[in-house]
Amino acid sequence: MQLPTFETIEDVKLFLNQEGDAWCRPMVEEFIEMCGSDLDIHELNGWLLSEMKSLSEGYENFYDN
Repeated sequence: MQLPTFETIEDVKLFLNQEGDAWCRPMVEEFIEMCGSDLDIHELNGWLLSEMKSLSEGYENFYDN
């Protein structure tokens, strides 16, 4: 899976209006709900990286045990 990197708010809107990645879409929607109208693209990109890292680590821990 390739994590999207957004450059503009329009990129985010396009991602949400199209059939985006099933893993990332709920995270993008959650971030927007948390931020409201104060959407910062750089924070969104960083938050997505952090969330995916957390998911990957949780999966690896589950799989290894």
